[in-house]
Amino acid sequence: MPPQLKDIVTYVMVVGKKVERVRQSKDDYFRTALDLLADGGVDALTIANLCARLGVTTGSFYAHFAGIREFHIAFLEQWEVGRVYLLKEQVEFTTDPLERIDLLRRLAVAVNHEAESAIRGWARTNPLVADFQRRVDRTREEALVQAFLDIGIDDNEARVLARIGLTILVGTQQIEEKVDRQRLDDLLSEYQRWLGIRRQGSGTAVTRGRTATKAKRKTKAKSDEPSRGRL
Repeated sequence: MPPQLKDIVTYVMVVGKKVERVRQSKDDYFRTALDLLADGGVDALTIANLCARLGVTTGSFYAHFAGIREFHIAFLEQWEVGRVYLLKEQVEFTTDPLERIDLLRRLAVAVNHEAESAIRGWARTNPLVADFQRRVDRTREEALVQAFLDIGIDDNEARVLARIGLTILVGTQQIEEKVDRQRLDDLLSEYQRWLGIRRQGSGTAVTRGRTATKAKRKTKAKSDEPSRGRL
């Protein structure tokens, strides 16, 4: 939805002899905050940096937010709602649980990892930020749990497997300064391949968007290995 009119302020900028009108909304500040976090971490998230990146004066900022603390809260609320809404919306439209697992893999790879890594670092020293991060991660984990339940895995095992999947995402963000998305995709794909092998014993394999029936495998034939799946 487009931002409400009250959330948009018009500023006049002089570029040489040309006068331009620049309209900045709260969403512009939120998007810029993600960029600043990705580039320089939480220390870069200042009023001066926000306004410099947007090319406006501090009056623009204060037309929307009472101060930096209020901005932090508004930004985190928007970030949480955006992550949770996107996840729930796409999951609800994907009824097949195996396709849902593949969707969750794609969403995990597409995350703004640099910004989220900065938020995780911020969360270690700020309980309020930690609450926002926990809720986002909980939504991701529960979506994965539900997908596992829907393919017939019992509750206890589904929760263990979902936690392993989430740990791959969180761990990658923590140990890589700049997340290699291809490598993360490979890790999550191997995770799903491993799940497929694990589930073959019960007759259902978690493979690339389909349910595979239990079959005997020839030990020396590499071509009989489970196809590489994705989470």
